[in-house]
Amino acid sequence: MHKQDKMKRFSQWLCCLMTALVVCTSCLKDENDDTVYYSDMAITGFTLGSMNRYTHVTSSSTGKDSLVKTTVSGLSYKMTIDQLQAKIYNTKMLPVGTDVSRVVCTISTLNNGVVALQSMTSDSLRWHSATDSVDLSQPRVFRVFASDGSGYRDYTVSLNVSSDQGVSFGWDLAQTLEMPTGDVRLEASGDSVVMSHDSGVFTFGGTQYAIGLDDGLLKSRAVGTTEWGTEPLDEADSLLPARGGMAMVSWPYMPADNTNYILMVGQPRQDDVQTMRLWRKIAPIEGGGQWVFMPFDDLNHYPLKRMQRPLLAYYSGSVLCIDDEANVWQSRDQGISWRKSSTYKLPATFSGTPLSLAADSKGRLWLLTSEGQLWQGALK
Repeated sequence: MHKQDKMKRFSQWLCCLMTALVVCTSCLKDENDDTVYYSDMAITGFTLGSMNRYTHVTSSSTGKDSLVKTTVSGLSYKMTIDQLQAKIYNTKMLPVGTDVSRVVCTISTLNNGVVALQSMTSDSLRWHSATDSVDLSQPRVFRVFASDGSGYRDYTVSLNVSSDQGVSFGWDLAQTLEMPTGDVRLEASGDSVVMSHDSGVFTFGGTQYAIGLDDGLLKSRAVGTTEWGTEPLDEADSLLPARGGMAMVSWPYMPADNTNYILMVGQPRQDDVQTMRLWRKIAPIEGGGQWVFMPFDDLNHYPLKRMQRPLLAYYSGSVLCIDDEANVWQSRDQGISWRKSSTYKLPATFSGTPLSLAADSKGRLWLLTSEGQLWQGALK
């Protein structure tokens, strides 16, 4: 046998031996084994990849419509993970026309848990890969398994996409009222009342909030009652709005059942602050919840500028605010950032000063002015 053949056979034998040793080592568990398996299971991170966006553009010269394809960076839309409710969603709405039927998702898990995706039509599962696209046009269930195989947990993932573009908003003068003296009220729906700002009291479903004499935030269960309690805050009372210069709005909180999101916007008490004070509270219907201060940091280029008497309404998935100059500002991310709206402009022929703004359950927006004009608006 030639020396070269002997060396070749030795190399093959050595490779086989090393392979066997690796297999045996991976199968045996002893005190030197670094492989650890866990019974915990949780999704700790969820990131969207780039998505296609399709918008209709009308030519100014020919009047013809064309479909334009662009991309949306998913990194700009942070996904919130509610571990208590096992729900994952985006609070900043994706722009209208975003195609969410083919989305690449990167998922992080606790202690190397493995993730599977449930079928849209059955209970069957397939392992998730960061290179595969997922149809998120409707809520989907992702299941994370513990690395030791002892259990799993399901998360529901939902994507919120704006639908404002391509629609128009119009106002109609419903009636002209004889304005009373004192407080002005607009009852736009059966369970909510919007009161004049001078009172400093705002009602939502029978619950009043007010700034107390000690400058704290108070809450009452029923209109007109003398039983008031102090609301818990996560920051100092000095960051609350000034009395007589605040507004509130409430809407159902999508990630949790029987829960409302309450947004409070008001004029700062400090003269040198040029942006509004914002607070929010996620409150179960049966009560509870803490108010959380929402500061405008240097990275937010779209704060809500200072004004004396803001008017708020939650309409068609976004928050609207009327300022002192009758401009309408819109927030699509629950009060974090604000832009002047080109869709929700006030009626050109309104007279007086806007006093109250409210939305009802029938998709209508109501505006009352100091001249008694009651305007009804709706998307068309």
